[in-house]
Amino acid sequence: MAAVRDCVDTMESQATSLLQSLPEFPMDEGLRATALELSAGLRDASGRVMFELALLQTEIGEGKANAAIAVQRLSAMDALMMRAVAGMAEASDELEKAAERDEQYEPAFVVVIEATGVLMQGIEEAKVATGKLKAADESRSGR
Repeated sequence: MAAVRDCVDTMESQATSLLQSLPEFPMDEGLRATALELSAGLRDASGRVMFELALLQTEIGEGKANAAIAVQRLSAMDALMMRAVAGMAEASDELEKAAERDEQYEPAFVVVIEATGVLMQGIEEAKVATGKLKAADESRSGR
């Protein structure tokens, strides 16, 4: 759960940073709108995952959720975050093409690709941690 929490915290901070910085960079208005929309989607996804994580933690504390349920829910959270970041990866591709045509667009591309890389790394760490929990649960239960 800590890895997912770290990832969602990173997602929230990256989304906020992008929403603040992207309006400042020269870029095609269509790409700007897309990047801002996707950044808002990151923030929305982080809020939903944080809510689900808090709910899961409460359910575990109350004995209403076991490790198998936790793995299932954490996997769904990982997937939700991945879907949000996938859109940013696509936007990065479009920003890269724009930067190749006009170098003034390069700063926007760099900011988006760096944020996307940080987020992908965080999601990978969360997925690995969820996988370890799943393996431990399966080992303990003999599956």
